[in-house]
Amino acid sequence: MAIPKFRVAICGGGIAGLTLAIALKRYAPPDSPLHVDIYEGDTEVRTAGAGITIWTRTWGVMRHLGVHEDLARVAVRAAGEAPGSQSDEYRPAFIVRKANQPEEGYTFISVDAPAGSETAHRRDMMDVFLRHIPPAYTLHTSKRLVRYTEVATDSTTGGSLTLHFADGTTAEADVLFGADGIHSTTRTCMYEDAHTRQCVPYSHAENVPSREECPRCAVATPKWTGMCSYRCLIPTEKLYKINPDHTTAGIGAVLCYSGKDNYIATYQVSGGKFLNFVAICRVPGGEGTPYPSKWVVDVSREEVVSKFVGWEPEVQQMLECVENPSRWAIHTVENLPFVVSCSGRVALLGDAMHAMSPNLGGGGGQAIEDAYILGRLLASPHITLADVPTVLQIYERVRLPFVNVVSQCSRDVGLMYEFNAPGYYDGSPITKQDERAQLNVLGDAICKEWECQWTESIDSLWAEAEEMLQPLVTQTY
Repeated sequence: MAIPKFRVAICGGGIAGLTLAIALKRYAPPDSPLHVDIYEGDTEVRTAGAGITIWTRTWGVMRHLGVHEDLARVAVRAAGEAPGSQSDEYRPAFIVRKANQPEEGYTFISVDAPAGSETAHRRDMMDVFLRHIPPAYTLHTSKRLVRYTEVATDSTTGGSLTLHFADGTTAEADVLFGADGIHSTTRTCMYEDAHTRQCVPYSHAENVPSREECPRCAVATPKWTGMCSYRCLIPTEKLYKINPDHTTAGIGAVLCYSGKDNYIATYQVSGGKFLNFVAICRVPGGEGTPYPSKWVVDVSREEVVSKFVGWEPEVQQMLECVENPSRWAIHTVENLPFVVSCSGRVALLGDAMHAMSPNLGGGGGQAIEDAYILGRLLASPHITLADVPTVLQIYERVRLPFVNVVSQCSRDVGLMYEFNAPGYYDGSPITKQDERAQLNVLGDAICKEWECQWTESIDSLWAEAEEMLQPLVTQTY
């Protein structure tokens, strides 16, 4: 059996962490394997939220990783081709409907995408990924990272990493990847270290700012968007007994019910047994302020209903079926200046790197793309431990600018759904004719924001990374 080139620790057993493990196994040659440990802080692998939208870029990654067929079996498309189709035909993917009035709402834009949109329950996706984790890789549960430390050795190996867990145990690794979500301990440690090494020595302030106050490093702290989401699963059997012709029954796309300050996004999951119901509500003046209570709490159905008084009948019908809702304070991590540590041995991916607003349904897909590019770079047979810092810089140069663009598009399009985008329809009372005209303009702008989901393929992004990697491979030869 071949000796592993180096030891990889993945902190986080969610979508990003599991995809990275699958990518490493997929692309690491048998004669040049990696030793991989996955550390999950919970007692079992769980996932936040119920639904996930799978766009054409994500399907491209799934095909490359050999997961496509298994994932297609649990994905949902209410109409058209089978899930995971490679068709380039544009189909309705995201439909926006004006809904904040007592009478029946109406669609003002249908965003069409290659092969449309497909959805899945996150638990179903996670189960598929877990089945693809190779037996040679070890998944450790109840291992919540509290910090990591680095010990330098020599210029060839660079040093080793010690991971410290909440249960008092430690583990050793050569490379650490933080896929530990928006509350990432890996990100906090990385930025504390960078602040101490790179910001404090050059500060000319009388009182040296803390990392949280540093103009460069403060962005590592999650920021409240001023929005909360109310989430639950609605049994479709119950809803369609109330209204068999409810638009969600056969639309074959994500449906957005829009109104001033609030909107609802919903789509089928679990083979059509449920609707994933997500109601986004803005707190005026809340963006950027500290959130005053727990980020996630169970709430009453009445609280959800109170946010949509006077909205159209289809919204009221869904609200009748809301069961066991929870309220989530939506926080983001945006525009990080770097995602690789000073030593070049630690990197971030997924929500630890770019927790974004849910308005494009793109956070999970971007996490999968991070893992694919990172795993494929690292698994190259020509890469040694000494090359890792250079490889991680390539990863950062390829992925960080792209996800920052997607994150900004997600924020901008969310303002459009809730009629708060500057220069567009704002919900003020106007004639029906003017309302329709302004909503048509808004709809065109929404379509433009969505294009980042498919205008560039994942293959072109990998080609960019591969081109940057080539000089390193040539030097190794």
